[in-house]
Amino acid sequence: MSDQEQLFTSDPDSRQMIIRNNITEVAYNIQSTTNAKHHIPIDFKVTNNNDSKAMGNMIQRSKSILGTNQFTALFEKGFHIGSEIKTTIELGVESIVAIPAVSGSSMAPDPAYNVSEFNFNSKTRTYTCPQGSVLSTNGTW
Repeated sequence: MSDQEQLFTSDPDSRQMIIRNNITEVAYNIQSTTNAKHHIPIDFKVTNNNDSKAMGNMIQRSKSILGTNQFTALFEKGFHIGSEIKTTIELGVESIVAIPAVSGSSMAPDPAYNVSEFNFNSKTRTYTCPQGSVLSTNGTW
C-alpha cells in the first residue's frame, strides 16, 4: 500500500500533470538554467510537481551557483505568478517574464471593451473604462 495520491506502475516517479488547458499527461517537469551568451547549462531540477512556482527557487539556485545576482532571468508566460516575481525582486535579480495572452473566451463582444482597453490606477486600485467611467475591482476577473 502506498500513501501516494497517484502511482503509475510503468514509471512510479512520474505524475499526471496538466500540460495546457485541461489536457493532462503522465510526465515530469524539468527546470533548467542556461548561460545565454555561451549556451552552457548552469543547473537543472527534475520534479513531478506543477512547476508554476519553480521560478524563485531556480533563481536562488542560480544566484548561489554564479555567486552573484548580476544577471537577467528570462521566463516563459507560465511563470508570471506574482509571488515568484516578488522573490526575484527580493533576490535582486532582474527578470523578464512573458505576459500570457487573454483567452478568446475573455474577449468582449465589442473589442473596444476588451480588458486591454481599460486603464488601471495602482494608487486608487481602480480601472477606467473606454467611456471614462471609474470602476473599482473586487480582485477577480
